[in-house]
Amino acid sequence: MFRGTGMGQLGLWWQRRRVAPADAPLPEIPQGAGPLLLVQVALEARAAFAQVQRRLMRGRPDLRILDAGDPAPAAAETLMQAGPAALLLLGSDLPAALIQAAARRDLPIFLAEGRFGPEDLGWALRASARRALLRQMRAVLVTDPASHSVVLRMGVDRRRATMTGPVAEIRDPLPCSEAERSTLAQLLRGRHAWLAASVPPAEEQAVLAAHHAALAQSHRALLFMAPRDPDRIDPLADEIEASGLVVARRSMDEDPTVEVQVMLTDGPTEMGLWYRLAPVTYLGGTLSGDDAAARHPFEPAALGSAIVHGPHTERHATEWQQLGGAGAARQVNSADDLAAAIAELSQPDLIATLASNAWTVSTGGADVTMRICAPVLDAIGKAKP
Repeated sequence: MFRGTGMGQLGLWWQRRRVAPADAPLPEIPQGAGPLLLVQVALEARAAFAQVQRRLMRGRPDLRILDAGDPAPAAAETLMQAGPAALLLLGSDLPAALIQAAARRDLPIFLAEGRFGPEDLGWALRASARRALLRQMRAVLVTDPASHSVVLRMGVDRRRATMTGPVAEIRDPLPCSEAERSTLAQLLRGRHAWLAASVPPAEEQAVLAAHHAALAQSHRALLFMAPRDPDRIDPLADEIEASGLVVARRSMDEDPTVEVQVMLTDGPTEMGLWYRLAPVTYLGGTLSGDDAAARHPFEPAALGSAIVHGPHTERHATEWQQLGGAGAARQVNSADDLAAAIAELSQPDLIATLASNAWTVSTGGADVTMRICAPVLDAIGKAKP
């Protein structure tokens, strides 16, 4: 049964006046004999839903999944007549009519990918309504410690609240030619190498200054530099050579021989090769904020390269949040910080720790998805036909 009194009930009455019109068309019930799962997916959770849906269907191939949206009260009651086995909410939207209709039938309700903030702790009608709705959940799975603290203060039973982390995109490792990798690895012969990936012009000098710092630590250090714009390769080679460093260019089939200090790659191509060869990667665009071609942080993470980045991480905010929370990346805030970090990360033990943590995070999306799907599938399995 639905539980909620006082301000919560008043807030729910107010919220019900703001939902979809009563004459909005109902979503079509999927055909089939398998159990029906109702879902409601917030805009920010669409990418997560794609992974969750795949995992649910692997666990229960006959499952029928219906995105119910945010229906009006009458429409929500009509959906309940289809006999759903459970309701899964992804994101922080709390569709009042749908939740109340499910709760009146003691339908298992799960919320995942939840993000909550201080605004949910006030006594305004909206916050009161959200508290009343959240208490109907069988499980509340949130993405971060701050949200976990908030939902507990909102009255969710501690046994029902879990911090899972966000569902991050699961990416296959970028490919490369194994013969090419093996040949280049033999040429490196234990040299300390690092990669600056997708470097915009505004960061070129900062990257080169960082490499000078690396050379001061290890005179055999090698920089793989991937300019964001391939048209910069030749003029950049001239600039680097004028500064006294020895340059090789992939575009001219040159190899990183023992005297070479900077290897200019073919821009954004062959990234799987360079990530595998470089124990440390700086992801360009994150220092200056010029992230027009920013690489996904799980690319180097999935291939065992420790990650250094600047403060501008908006493009892949969820993934950077995960890496930062797991101590799996090193943030720098200036060119001087970048130079200090690259010099320090010539130490194998520091590199190994960062790289191991990053690999764990980059492959952890499957674990978070499983933690969301497991209780839902269990509830569906126990539901009466």
